[in-house]
Amino acid sequence: MTAKRHILVTSALPYANGPIHLGHLVEYIQTDIWARFQRLRGNTCYYVCADDAHGTPIMLRARNDGITPEELIATTKKEHEADFAGFNIGFDNYYSTHSDENREFASRIYLKLRDDGHIKTRTIKQAYDPEAEMFLPDRFIKGTCPKCGAEDQYGDNCEVCGATYDPTELKNPVSAISGATPIEKDSEQYFFKLSDFSDMLQQWLKQGHVQSEVANKLEEWFEEGLQDWDISRNAPYWGFEIPDAP
Repeated sequence: MTAKRHILVTSALPYANGPIHLGHLVEYIQTDIWARFQRLRGNTCYYVCADDAHGTPIMLRARNDGITPEELIATTKKEHEADFAGFNIGFDNYYSTHSDENREFASRIYLKLRDDGHIKTRTIKQAYDPEAEMFLPDRFIKGTCPKCGAEDQYGDNCEVCGATYDPTELKNPVSAISGATPIEKDSEQYFFKLSDFSDMLQQWLKQGHVQSEVANKLEEWFEEGLQDWDISRNAPYWGFEIPDAP
């Protein structure tokens, strides 16, 4: 007899700056059906999800609406939950990334990585919108991909060729906020040294944890060399502060 399984399943987190759309619902309904099927088979299956409640888009949307980010994400969460209930989607827990628990665990992970030498600071050049008077997150810069030449691509990756790059490499960049041409300014940022874990991650991929197609795609990143991950953002920004660098 097959042993009973204990399964934790989730879906992509909806962003808390707007309503649920049909694309969201397709994924959530499919996942809910799968979770219910597992329970009917006698397996223990928990379906959890949450609103993705941090980031510049939420800050800007709240500013435009004349409310605080906290008010926006609270209202949006109620709307999301009402939509899910209307389609009988049965989450075991639906929460928010803007929570005391998430702050605690994010801080704990960061401090552990820092103490083990996997965090570094580096002064880099970043795109700055001279009209909006703010540094621009990667997704608020659009331009031409420096790898394949595709137009209207984001500042961190190309959706046509799949390449990743630094926002300063983007050709003909414009601010998605004001339409102005960004200028470059120096900024000290905190980086997670993802490259420290390259060997471990490659070994993990070879153990069959993911589909072969996914593993083959990820292998391209290793061939190019894993890039250290910028985990900090310049003010103004809506999110948790870094514990030792508020």
